[in-house]
Amino acid sequence: MFSGPALKGMVNIAFEGCCHGELDKIYKSLQKLSVPIDLLIIGGDFQAARNWRDLNCMAIPAKYYRLGDFHAYYSGKKVAPITTIFIGGNHEASNYLWELYYGGWVAPNIYYFGAGNILNFDGVRIGGLSGIWKEGDYYKGHFERVPYTEGTKRSIYHVRQYDVLKLYQVSEQVEIMVSHDWPAGVEHFGRLNELLTKKKFLKSDIDNKSLGSPPAMSLLGRIRPRHWLSAHLHVKYAAIVKHKPTGEPTSVSTDQASQMTECFRQISQTVIPKDGPAGNARGVRVGLDDLMPTTADSAVPNTYANEDEIEIDIFSGQEASRSPSPDDKNLVEDGDDDQDNVAPDIPVQGVTKSLVGQIDALPDTRANTISDRTASPGLVPIEDEAATSHTEITKGDSGFTETRFLALDKCLPRREFLQVIQVPTQEHVGTTHQLCYDPEWLAITKATEPYMSLDERQPKLFATATEQEALEESIRKAREWVQKNVVEVGKLEIPSNFVHTAPFSQSDDSSMRTAKFQPSEYNNTQTQDFCDLLGIPNRIWRD
Repeated sequence: MFSGPALKGMVNIAFEGCCHGELDKIYKSLQKLSVPIDLLIIGGDFQAARNWRDLNCMAIPAKYYRLGDFHAYYSGKKVAPITTIFIGGNHEASNYLWELYYGGWVAPNIYYFGAGNILNFDGVRIGGLSGIWKEGDYYKGHFERVPYTEGTKRSIYHVRQYDVLKLYQVSEQVEIMVSHDWPAGVEHFGRLNELLTKKKFLKSDIDNKSLGSPPAMSLLGRIRPRHWLSAHLHVKYAAIVKHKPTGEPTSVSTDQASQMTECFRQISQTVIPKDGPAGNARGVRVGLDDLMPTTADSAVPNTYANEDEIEIDIFSGQEASRSPSPDDKNLVEDGDDDQDNVAPDIPVQGVTKSLVGQIDALPDTRANTISDRTASPGLVPIEDEAATSHTEITKGDSGFTETRFLALDKCLPRREFLQVIQVPTQEHVGTTHQLCYDPEWLAITKATEPYMSLDERQPKLFATATEQEALEESIRKAREWVQKNVVEVGKLEIPSNFVHTAPFSQSDDSSMRTAKFQPSEYNNTQTQDFCDLLGIPNRIWRD
């Protein structure tokens, strides 16, 4: 059972896979649930385009630009009905997200994690890592600035070692971690054959161990959260990763996983939409088809396809083969897959085994997924933490002994793109919710800021034990500073300091649709406020 202070409440958190600008449909889908939702997490490809010019900063062929719903939330015409937090993916208005590198409100009640972050919502610690893995850019600095080239439109969303190493310093318990692409090798902890039935084109990547993010898998073993949530591949997939005492992932027996699956099937009976049909407790339809178009958007030709990236049609949801023919009409690049089989070693205390060794040691398909074949379209049955035994925490260890991995689809008819997770909290949960900074993360950010590079070359980071020890001491001192200057003076709650930086467009603003130029780079006062809070220089701000 759960080890720690007595629980005071449960937080209902909804997770949605890839957004692709479909905020209206996602919020309407949530209204169909029979449980109140406290927080919505979106797993990337959010597409926070404020206007048509922002689309010129997004890695999508110009012929298929679509403004989406976000501009109405940015302008204030609409307001998100539920506090929403999201990470970045590989289809983003990167110019806007860069303004908020440390995190910030992209619109009222919609918060971007930043490149990496730990947030606290009603006592639940939630971590996020934006972007996707590409080895060639991993060791670079954050050098990309407007105007972007076709190359930097893509490299800007590639995960950087600097941001991963910041997350490596997290030592306190994290309930949920979110990444856009999957931790490398996590597919081996679920029903791999079922995944390959749905996404046949992934087999070659799985066979050569190039699917997913090696840094994300290493973080999974390091942090050992209760849940790890991902998106990117437009498919629902669940797995259970058991951890050894060292934090290395191990397998789950078929018997254990089958018992967990049956438990979830029983729990799924608790999710009944308010207006859902009677007598179908396990396979309740929530009327999502009524909320979304009955046909997908037009197929997308591969005009600007990047041969180094996994290709998934973000408009129709059809997966592409590894080597598309020149006349293929159904492709759009959706992720990187030119990953080297040898993942980098990250010299951090407590993580001594190379990532490639961890991946080579992954078991075959012996773990079971959290499965419900009768689940309603779009909605995965609720995962009720109160009705199952909580994962034990090893004494003196902040991580959980197992991590439940879940990836979801995008918002389309008859697709599984939404799940509700009930997470225990040691705080009283009322009608008013608080999104707060995390003291440990603030200390890590303050201590590591001097090492951030804005040049293409990133100096080597913490390569020796002495450098690591020095960093740990810096974090310890920064934690004392944060306690005195932030926590004790009541500044942990994230202020409602959203500001408009760029003009917003209306969906019928045809005069802007043909604009080929990229927007100016804007300075966001939220970033300045955050830097002032920590007493660090604002190097995101361009003079």
